[in-house]
Amino acid sequence: MAGAEKPTEVSRWKMFDGYNRRYNHFSPTLGCSMTFSIFFPASSPSPTHKFPVLYWLSGLTCTDENFIAKSGAQRMASAKGIALVAPDTSPRGLNIEGEADSWDFGVGAGFYLNATNEKWKNWRMYDYVVKELPKILDENFEQLDTSRASISGHSMYKSVSAFAPIANPINCPWGQKAFSNYLGSSKSDWEEYDATCLIKKFNNTISTPILIDQGDDDIS
Repeated sequence: MAGAEKPTEVSRWKMFDGYNRRYNHFSPTLGCSMTFSIFFPASSPSPTHKFPVLYWLSGLTCTDENFIAKSGAQRMASAKGIALVAPDTSPRGLNIEGEADSWDFGVGAGFYLNATNEKWKNWRMYDYVVKELPKILDENFEQLDTSRASISGHSMYKSVSAFAPIANPINCPWGQKAFSNYLGSSKSDWEEYDATCLIKKFNNTISTPILIDQGDDDIS
């Protein structure tokens, strides 16, 4: 990728026999410096062993640090030999007018989409997470096997799961605010980033089972 640079380690600390490491790099996709965190399990059982990867996408108001610092997922990741990768949620440091005016938009919520409105052209978190970040991991961390990847997240490959997601964003205020600003007024463009709308388009052709488990209370 043109303009890509080797990530620089900015911090590390030991946890459950592995290490949490935080990195900084310049992102050509987003046009700014970005951070991401990786939990590496304990030493590989052999020199050629590679850890499968679980990407964690955090939601509104979060950074790459929330999941790493608060979840305690490292305990199971270390036991199972899984690397955890937590990217930041939005571009930062661009000083776009209005980027920090509200907690649920701009630097507070990137929504993992590719913005089409000129003002928010740097908000291309979809391409960053799907294309740029896996390439960075492939080229710089030989102990990771990105071909064995799962993706999960809060308020959001081979395995995909979401905890308390915004499942139908075109029909909720948060989604409508984000999509109208990032993507414009075309509802068909909005539907490309709405899980409910995407599933409807498959017309019963999905062969993989999907589990939807709903509790009896909302997030408070």
